[in-house]
Amino acid sequence: MVKTQKKIEVTWKSYFSSLQRDYDIKNEGIAIGEKRGEKRGEAARATATAKNLLAMDVLTNEQIAHAVGLPLKKVEELAAEKA
Repeated sequence: MVKTQKKIEVTWKSYFSSLQRDYDIKNEGIAIGEKRGEKRGEAARATATAKNLLAMDVLTNEQIAHAVGLPLKKVEELAAEKA
C-alpha cells in the first residue's frame, strides 16, 4: 500500500511538473511574439512618420532619418517611391 501511494505521488509530481513546463514554454512564446509585434509596430510607425515628413518637403533625408530613427538608406528608398 505504501509503495502504491509513493508511485501515485511521484506520478502526480511528474504530471504537474510537466504542466508547469508547458505553461512556462507557452508564456515564453507569447512574450517573444509580443516583442516581435512591438518591433514591427514601431517600424511601421517610423516609416509612416518618415513618409509624412517627406510629403511636407521641409527636411532633408538625413534629418528625417535622424528624427524617426530609420537608416538613411530606408528614407532614401521612401523618397524614391514618393517621386
